[in-house]
Amino acid sequence: MSLLPPPSTLPPNAIVDTYIRDSGGPTQDRSTDQQLREIQKYCATHKLQLRHKFIDQAKSGGSTATRESFNAMLDTCAHAETRPQGLLLWNYARFARDLDDAIYYKSLLKSQHVTVHSLTDPVPEGYHGRIVELFIDISNEEKRRQTSTDAKRGLRDLVLLHRCVPGLPPRGFYRSPVNTGTRRDGTPRIAHSWEPDPEKIPIIQEAFAMKAAGASLSQIHAKTKLYSSLNSYRTFFNNQIYIGILLYGGEIIPDYCDPIVDIATWKSVQARLKKAGQGKRKKIHPRRVNSPYLLSSIILCDNCGAPMNGNTATKHGKRDEAYRCSKSKRKAGCNKGRISRHKLETAVLGTMKNYILLPDNLQAIHDITAKNLLTFEAKRRERRKIVSNERQSLSKRIANITLAIADGGHSGALLDTLTQLENERALLIAETKELKEEIQPLPELSFAEIEQQSQNIIHQLETATPEQIRIILRGYLYQVRAQKKDGEIFGTITYYYPPDIQELPPPF
Repeated sequence: MSLLPPPSTLPPNAIVDTYIRDSGGPTQDRSTDQQLREIQKYCATHKLQLRHKFIDQAKSGGSTATRESFNAMLDTCAHAETRPQGLLLWNYARFARDLDDAIYYKSLLKSQHVTVHSLTDPVPEGYHGRIVELFIDISNEEKRRQTSTDAKRGLRDLVLLHRCVPGLPPRGFYRSPVNTGTRRDGTPRIAHSWEPDPEKIPIIQEAFAMKAAGASLSQIHAKTKLYSSLNSYRTFFNNQIYIGILLYGGEIIPDYCDPIVDIATWKSVQARLKKAGQGKRKKIHPRRVNSPYLLSSIILCDNCGAPMNGNTATKHGKRDEAYRCSKSKRKAGCNKGRISRHKLETAVLGTMKNYILLPDNLQAIHDITAKNLLTFEAKRRERRKIVSNERQSLSKRIANITLAIADGGHSGALLDTLTQLENERALLIAETKELKEEIQPLPELSFAEIEQQSQNIIHQLETATPEQIRIILRGYLYQVRAQKKDGEIFGTITYYYPPDIQELPPPF
């Protein structure tokens, strides 16, 4: 390729800088090293004094925001004492592919009397050169737009036809290779789909179950260790991939994979996120996993209803552990004193062992749950009919909007409505799949087997770690309220009733 000679504004011995960029793509016609070698030869041939070399590697030309060398070049040209006579480019596309950026920044440099010269774009000097240069910039932007469109279309086809998704999968999934065709050289074209990891499925399910039950992120993290920090859970619980729905590149793909989390648990988690501020959670400081306080997060002050927190003090060189009303500690309207941790937890555990875990009580819980399951199955059949009708209605609305877009063009409002309806339909499809799954009845247990279960749970309460005991307690205890009067501890314990599953969770 023959390179264009310098314009008359860049005579021999003129001081020039160069700006070099590539986007890092596999089809770059000149890498930054190749561009630099050619420009150095060019300066030697035309006796130009090449000074600064500004190089951006693997940077898109669609924006200047992340191009550090580009911005450094602009700063150099902004000051008269450091300003060159000219700026050499391999071509104008290396400078900017966005039309507005290209016009603005080249005009800025020209107003500073810096000649911007492309070695490969034939632009005549004078007024007509500006018009030619404008057409080149327009063409560069159109190439960028077309490249972006082609890339998005290719990704869309990859997802829709082969269910393959680029990038790292979410937690609990792994990349599975898929042969999507053959390259021109005969080698296979390999992409990757996201598949649930059987080893991670129980952990994911446990995390969602804990969140649905009201556990804090620190408790979930201590139990599951899904991520290295609490902040990483920010988008975990609202990712629909866990109910089998893939959202990618504006596409909604229902039934992408087998759901890991059931719809009822998912809806319960989303309701909690919404109540906490549409999924925006306050920063939570993790507590020690080996905290001795077994009733944290479920114990309230019976006097004012405020949460009671573990409070450790040192008296006469000895550690004194107690629960204390949070309002009382802040002197915010409650004057109740501290309650010994040992005495309160002993009373609660004693009530558990001597009442709720009695074999007769466990038998009653088992019988009520089995009866509720039968009623629940009838409700599921009714819900299946409702969901089927809702899906048909949504499909008609989606078809009408699609026709409206085809006839009159799209608008932001129409596209937003279409996306919302498609997402609602995807949720209904996931719910339909779950409603079709058969519910296994509770196994029949003999009284001897129930007695053995009672003994096993009591044994765990007596021997397990504090964190394991907390998990067991939260499975049975809904709330503990306590206060101290005249040296005596008074309060109430509210246990979870056998699950009332006669009503299905409300749809979103």
